[in-house]
Amino acid sequence: MNRIFLIALLLMLILPVFGQEYKIINTKINKEIELKEMVERLSDYDIIFFGEYHDNKILHSLEIELLKMFYANNKNIIVSMEMFERDVQPVLDQFLSDKISEENFLANSRPWPNYETDYKPIIEFAKENKLPVVAANIPRRYANMISKQGLNALDSLSAEEKKFIAKKHIVFADEYKTRFMQTMKSNMEHSSKMPKGMMMNLDLIYAAQCIKDDTMAESILKFHRIPPRRKVIHFNGDFHSRKHLGTAQKIQVLEPMLKVAVITPISCEDEFTWKDEDLLEGEFLILLEEEILEK
Repeated sequence: MNRIFLIALLLMLILPVFGQEYKIINTKINKEIELKEMVERLSDYDIIFFGEYHDNKILHSLEIELLKMFYANNKNIIVSMEMFERDVQPVLDQFLSDKISEENFLANSRPWPNYETDYKPIIEFAKENKLPVVAANIPRRYANMISKQGLNALDSLSAEEKKFIAKKHIVFADEYKTRFMQTMKSNMEHSSKMPKGMMMNLDLIYAAQCIKDDTMAESILKFHRIPPRRKVIHFNGDFHSRKHLGTAQKIQVLEPMLKVAVITPISCEDEFTWKDEDLLEGEFLILLEEEILEK
């Protein structure tokens, strides 16, 4: 009896060590690879999109690990983030160059609620290694204007305000729109937090989504084009880059010759399984179990 108990105890200690919280799939060869190999293969690309679920700790851990490993082999890189908006770029730059305190930075950069746990490691690594960080997104107040009034609302803005918004607006009526509408309708059906009547404004909300993509793409390319051209790692919600749509698509429209890679998370119903259609979602998939996603 004691021997059985001892074996059980040993198994309890060993299993967490060998247990795996995710798997990485190289979609070109449809095989599992290690993080190190993914980082090595990403060196062939100009722009890298890391699509995340904003509340998933595993993905946030992988983001900083990937950044550290990529930097070890590619010093000439830029970090870009959906989580900061264009108008706070000067504040972000000042913090990265040690001209203002962290307290001042946080008070004036509108960080996301999960900044401390999930995005601070990225910013601190960039600061430590003197890497530029792009505050890529459109200021939320302008996106909200569009979601309520449409693109014509931008006509009332001053020239100074328009600097924080992409000059070129492309509202694709393609697979991206279809996916967006399906996702929004599904969210509205299953969430009590969605405002009533929003269904009538989905086209306007989609226009706001597109101008976020436009602005992030323009922001990325603005920094990428500064000589010498650096590789860019952009962190965003997975919808903005999944299947090379959204921001990734806008990048390819603006500069078709760039090599763009997309990392996409996949929620697996069964343990680490994926479907053939998932292979179209990006160059690399990060498989996560649903029960882990819910934590």
